[in-house]
Amino acid sequence: MIFAADESVVESQFAQMSSASAQALTQAQARLFEDLASAGLHFEGKSYPVSIRPLLLEPGTAQWLARAAEQLSPIFDFAARLYVEDPDVRKLFPAYRSVEHLIVRLPKHSPLIRVYRLDGLFDETDSFRILETNTEAPGGVIQNGLAARIWSKVPNPLMRNVPHDALFQPFAIDPDLILQEILATHRERVGTLPQRAAVVTFRGSFKNEVARMVEGLNRLGVAAETLDASELRRDGKSLVDRQGRRVDVVYNKLDVRDLIDAPEVSDYLHAIADGVVTSINPLVGQWPLSDKAILALLSDPRTLGRFSAEQQAFCRAHIPWTRVLREDATVSPGGHRVDLLQYVSSHRASLVLKPSNATRGEGLTLGPFTPQSQWDATIATAIASEQPYVVQQYVQGRKVSAVHPADGVVTSLWSGVDAYVYGGNFAGFQARASFDPVMNVGKRGILLPVIVRKG
Repeated sequence: MIFAADESVVESQFAQMSSASAQALTQAQARLFEDLASAGLHFEGKSYPVSIRPLLLEPGTAQWLARAAEQLSPIFDFAARLYVEDPDVRKLFPAYRSVEHLIVRLPKHSPLIRVYRLDGLFDETDSFRILETNTEAPGGVIQNGLAARIWSKVPNPLMRNVPHDALFQPFAIDPDLILQEILATHRERVGTLPQRAAVVTFRGSFKNEVARMVEGLNRLGVAAETLDASELRRDGKSLVDRQGRRVDVVYNKLDVRDLIDAPEVSDYLHAIADGVVTSINPLVGQWPLSDKAILALLSDPRTLGRFSAEQQAFCRAHIPWTRVLREDATVSPGGHRVDLLQYVSSHRASLVLKPSNATRGEGLTLGPFTPQSQWDATIATAIASEQPYVVQQYVQGRKVSAVHPADGVVTSLWSGVDAYVYGGNFAGFQARASFDPVMNVGKRGILLPVIVRKG
């Protein structure tokens, strides 16, 4: 796949910008900042960090990337069933050993994973590479569509004489798309629409989009509120809140790792596993399929060989070489049989170490930017830790010039592009950019609107 983000167009706009245009660009960024705040968009209580600078895709690239993202839906379904059926597959995910009995009970709807976001980037060979699966409850499911709408209304010096479309994405056309998917999943599972819904938090860990989702569900005719997972109780064949009111469908906005060893949420987890309540997504998506070890399952020939020929080809093209870090013999990226730990030590410059179930770049070690002694010490610490790690081929992103929302200064940032899928269908994009090679909005990262060129 040739990378067809039209960076030359936007970069040339920066290069040719007059002082007057530069001032207009700063003003446009300030207006965008104000308009996002006025619309109530935020990131964990802080300003929603959207740059006035977009990622410009050719229409063919956008269509190809959307279709590629959809191809993961049946792959996730099959991977979930492998987890249920094969104890050796479950060994790739030791962090969930204590809750395996809950995970293996799959709901009867297809696709199993109704909402996900693939985080990725285009590498030096122009191939799209998937670095995160985000099948738990990804952020931006409403706000990115709204941000695209707001961005499109701000006069933008970078887009003068560049015909473009910011509203081609389904979740920009209809910001309620995710809410409709929640309701459709419940209807498919039980045959009727839900009467009550809950956006479930835990210990106040996440606030993004929670109030907006609750408001939207109520507007669509389903009574909804925010509830803490510890407030929910099993009552026979129902999940109820503290007032005894039944909850039919739930959407998690929390750190799912916190639920594993929390006895106060036992009723909630068992209700999901027993099918007493519809959960978007099921527990297999909340935990294993969102764990970085899923990329090991999809790149190791020992497990990848169980998928269809078409799915294997897709994974080989788009999943970087990934292994669970442990004493093992494996196949290297070059196809050679190697001792895994020895290989990891001697190929630091092309590898990354990651805690398998961490989020937002926690504990990530980039081999190319790490001294050998520190790299080897990290390997030893990871092997001795109860926290499972994966090792992955390092994939370098591309750099773009962008206006930073915090101060309006134009700077060079690493960039990537992510795709959302709801109910097996493409929903929209987000692009991230960061001072660091690890692109994380929670750590010095920003968002770029994704648009397509017209004409």
